[in-house]
Amino acid sequence: LLDVAGARAALDEHSRALAFDGGAWEASVIYFRAGYSPAEYLSEAEWTARAALENSRAIKCPTVAYQLAGTKKVQQALAAPGVVERFASSSKVADELRTVFAGLYALEPGADGADEMVKA
Repeated sequence: LLDVAGARAALDEHSRALAFDGGAWEASVIYFRAGYSPAEYLSEAEWTARAALENSRAIKCPTVAYQLAGTKKVQQALAAPGVVERFASSSKVADELRTVFAGLYALEPGADGADEMVKA
């Protein structure tokens, strides 16, 4: 999709319409089956195309925010002490949210607890 969007789509800066083939048709829904990894963006052209898709008025599924929230690194960051508290209305709500968190463990060498996890 990114290579097609980059080559055939144009974003109207005023209306935010994402038009293809010189305005022959407009994308109204964009469904991402790929693009979850930076390795899928081989050049600046893919990043530019993704920005055009994100800035368009088309409905995105999933949104970039939802894509990011699903990554383990973002989940790890949100699970760090004090982070959820920034978004919760009270410490009680933060504690309740934490009861549904799954355990997230870093396995990189030198990360907190990683050496012990590898030994286990």
